[in-house]
Amino acid sequence: MKVGLVACCSKKLENKSLAKELYQNTLFKSSMEYLNKRCDNIFILSAKHGLLELNEEIEPYDLTLNKMNRNERISWSKEVLEKLKLKTNLQHDEFIILAGNNYREELIKNIKKYDIPMEKLTIGKQLKFLKEDNSMDNICEKLHLIANKLPRYYFPFEKDEICKNGIYILFEKGEKAHKSERIVRISTHTGDNNLHNRLKEHFINENKDRSIFRKNIGRVLLNKNKDDYLSIWVIDFTRRKNKEQFGDKLDIEKQKDLERQISKYIQNNSSFVIIEIPEKESRLFYESKIISTVSSCKDCSSSEHG
Repeated sequence: MKVGLVACCSKKLENKSLAKELYQNTLFKSSMEYLNKRCDNIFILSAKHGLLELNEEIEPYDLTLNKMNRNERISWSKEVLEKLKLKTNLQHDEFIILAGNNYREELIKNIKKYDIPMEKLTIGKQLKFLKEDNSMDNICEKLHLIANKLPRYYFPFEKDEICKNGIYILFEKGEKAHKSERIVRISTHTGDNNLHNRLKEHFINENKDRSIFRKNIGRVLLNKNKDDYLSIWVIDFTRRKNKEQFGDKLDIEKQKDLERQISKYIQNNSSFVIIEIPEKESRLFYESKIISTVSSCKDCSSSEHG
């Protein structure tokens, strides 16, 4: 489980409210947005109440750990840890902590797995970090919304169905992001009118040296089975030097069997959409932009099987 810890702030509503709504400054709200996309559960570190669940109702208060002495902070941390032990696993859960040193110093001594993404950043730089992160993820969310609404293609597909030039966006069963199917691959082609042939290299032609997508799936299958043949599989045998150096280690039947497994997996689990772009330079430009957007989005990490 991924657990978020965020520090309280001084700016609050004037009336009794849910903890998640009481705190009003921009840093707190941006921190919550950041954690909401990454965590299964989030708690607020309150100077007065210790550990707060988001839906606890509390009155506004005026108290901060930054004005407490070390002994008082240690005592506060012990109370927080006791509550955390009842709600999380301090040895196995992964914690993302968005809180200043006074709030986290004693806590992290008892948490095995934690990340402090804004450690040593000034308030201004923290706000910039969160704004840029949230902005990129919002763009990616919009991209997923658009891509998921485009006409979808599945295997087997006919040549006449596919436009001649464009970018293809691939989806895989079971992969989710932004409350929709997650984009797992973005690519295009360099040769004119060659989009259909490029797709065939992934879905049909059993040659991993012509498709990095096929090679990566083969790598996953071999890793899953802890197969030592992985060291040979990753070699590009279209290169003469590699053929001469490693050709004697090539197991043709094993390669063929693995290629068949890959074809079956791709054909049964993959679908794609197409953005038609006739000009090569435009295709390559937008391909790089889409790849950059998806790869920078924290919500687009793969699942355990992805």
